[in-house]
Amino acid sequence: MKKILSASIFLLLLTSAQRVAAQFKVVGYMPSWAGDVNAIQYSKLTHINYAFALPTSTGGLQAIENPGKLQSLVSLAHARGVKVLIAVGGWNNGDDSGFETLAANSTYRTNFVNNLINFVNQYSLDGVDIDWEYPDAGASANNYAALMTQLATEMHNRGKLLTAAVVGINGGSILNSVFNVVDFLNLMAYDYNNFDHSTYSYAQQSFSYWKGRGLPASKAVMGVPFYGRPSWETFAQLVARGADPYADVFSGVGYNGITTIKNKTNLAFDEGNGVMIWELSGDATGANSLLSAIHEVVLNRGGGTTGVATFYKDCSYGGTAVSLPAGSYTRAQMIAKGINDDEISSLKVQNGYKVTLYWDDNFTGTTLVKTGDDDCLVDDGWNDKVTSLAIAANTGSGIFIEAENYNNMAGIQVEATTDAGGGSNVGYIDATDWMAYYNITFPTSGTYKVEYRVASLNGGGRVSCDLNAGAIPLGAVDIPNTGGWQNWTTVSHNVTITAGTYNFGVYAQTGGWNLNWVRITPLSARAQAARADLLSNLIDNSVQTGKALTIYPNPVQQQLNIVSGESLSGGIIRIFDITGKQVVTARAAVNQLNVSSLAPGVYTLVYTKNGKKITRQFIK
Repeated sequence: MKKILSASIFLLLLTSAQRVAAQFKVVGYMPSWAGDVNAIQYSKLTHINYAFALPTSTGGLQAIENPGKLQSLVSLAHARGVKVLIAVGGWNNGDDSGFETLAANSTYRTNFVNNLINFVNQYSLDGVDIDWEYPDAGASANNYAALMTQLATEMHNRGKLLTAAVVGINGGSILNSVFNVVDFLNLMAYDYNNFDHSTYSYAQQSFSYWKGRGLPASKAVMGVPFYGRPSWETFAQLVARGADPYADVFSGVGYNGITTIKNKTNLAFDEGNGVMIWELSGDATGANSLLSAIHEVVLNRGGGTTGVATFYKDCSYGGTAVSLPAGSYTRAQMIAKGINDDEISSLKVQNGYKVTLYWDDNFTGTTLVKTGDDDCLVDDGWNDKVTSLAIAANTGSGIFIEAENYNNMAGIQVEATTDAGGGSNVGYIDATDWMAYYNITFPTSGTYKVEYRVASLNGGGRVSCDLNAGAIPLGAVDIPNTGGWQNWTTVSHNVTITAGTYNFGVYAQTGGWNLNWVRITPLSARAQAARADLLSNLIDNSVQTGKALTIYPNPVQQQLNIVSGESLSGGIIRIFDITGKQVVTARAAVNQLNVSSLAPGVYTLVYTKNGKKITRQFIK
């Protein structure tokens, strides 16, 4: 099944691509042989390239070093909204014979592409970065272009990225046709010589060279070194040895200090669309961090839009923007991230996450919860009121799956959507096509409602779902004719699932439809969530206004502290989970409650005394 795109849909695709390209990128390479993934400043990056996978001459991939490190990197980065790509190739002591041989043979090229698809799926990666840095002129250059074109088609069909690292200047063997197929190019504006190898002037020359050949500024990402030459010491080592972190020369070693790094980042805003770092483990810590210097410029230039929730100084998403990954942030931590006390006026929240705003520091005082975008907090009475905040998965909304975020699939393609929220949907679905989503956890056994957001130009179709590659079929539902590929409706059916973690599959019993998302909600949770809302409405307003009961920390791991303006003695504390089930009952005799045995989630605490009830929500 193929669809002919109308002019309006084509314009939508173009607009969507431009919107994605508009984000300023901060790309850091993480080598397999150096650096600690737990020490990475994820909130200051948009992409991380794991270096390196090496190709074989017949299109295979050599086993990567430290696969466990890559798995940990992906987990930590994705939890903070940072994309991870596999970098393939690298300097490799000047040996690019594997690339030269495989790219010259159509069978080997296809093997290479298929192996990379499998690798990306195996590690849940967001794409591929090709570091074949020095293809030769002539046949080699043509083979490079053919390889990149084929790889781009397969990556983009799966909603994945394709980037490449190229020399700073004189890269004639990278043909202009490559510009059209990559998402962006990382310009290696360093190693120009053995001392002043990465000057500001060389960065300017690099932008001029590639843009002069026709590379769009939106695809030009400027490379900066976190090391010096000729000693090859990291920036951290140079600073530890006495180098001035703001200078560029120390004891005959040329490097980039904080001043030059900031100047280059500003140049990247003016001439391109990002900064690339070789490599993250070379950075110094604290006030001397080069990544922090880059991030400071990003914030000042209004490019701080990574993470799962973005906070704006002004209404209508105006003013300084700072995006944060999931986590909890006190007043001091907010300020350290670039958000001043009492200066949030609007916010954006990704699907599947919730933001809890606190009037006071340390997650205390009156709270406001947001599970979606809000262009102005004035109508909530919360403009310029936030002093601490927490960002967490919205466990109360069930399981939400964007269709294009599959881990594996057969037969489908990704395209832009006009459905609410924008982004992408899965299309070109024929009978027997499928998508698989790995490691989906169903917390309780019971009945779940599975909803599919679908569209069909004519004829409709039928969709089913299953667990573990069809080992556990769950049921099917018919899809109606909605009158257009972007005319959306929601269909659903109920299924019974035993608690556990599975690979969740969506299968086309008959084709002819598009899919935007899947939402899976435990029916018991839906009913009991209403009960939890009812409990919240029983709050004694006079007591609430007086802030007579406060709980912290929130989120909590072990001990939940309870502070009240009056004695707790004689009261009862009950804690309910998101389904409305009572999980804790305690006499309110002390000001601490051990909640370490509770599973992660959102809970409602109800304190009752003398006929009055106070409720507070907290995150475990």
